[in-house]
Amino acid sequence: KWLFIPTDEEEQSPMPGYEYYDTQDNFNIYENLNYLPMGFGYDLYFTRDQLEATPPDLRHLLMIRGVMLEEDAIQRNADILEPIQRITSTNLTYDDYELDVQDRRSATAENFTVTNTGFTAEANLEEDTLLFFSVPYDEGWSAAVNGEEAVIERANIGFMAVRVPAGHSEITFTYLTP
Repeated sequence: KWLFIPTDEEEQSPMPGYEYYDTQDNFNIYENLNYLPMGFGYDLYFTRDQLEATPPDLRHLLMIRGVMLEEDAIQRNADILEPIQRITSTNLTYDDYELDVQDRRSATAENFTVTNTGFTAEANLEEDTLLFFSVPYDEGWSAAVNGEEAVIERANIGFMAVRVPAGHSEITFTYLTP
């Protein structure tokens, strides 16, 4: 969320989407206006084939628009996710990225807390949502939503997502070495 640039370096302009916040201890501090929390929801998906057909320099924009899922995960979540129909360089611009970040912020995890065995989070969602966590996927993870075992979807190639129902939910991820 924050970018620190030493004040003794030549005056720099940070990347687009950063705004000057303060100067402290010889550092200029900039806030990332496009920050997303550790957990956020998607309502669109795309396939691995669509990802591979997208130019590498635009893939990060695509992964903010929608979540890449394998076919079995798409089938499990087809009732809450819509496919991205058209992916072109003309609809993956920086302006579109900023709008997509705003869309991702409409369903987020709160109170993300690291524990001795993994992490917990809470969510207050208007509808059932596939909640993505920017934590690397591994076979040792298990998840529970409101105390019930949850399927962990491999999302955006190497991260995790779980389906979370509408309303208030408590989410727990636990890691045990396989």
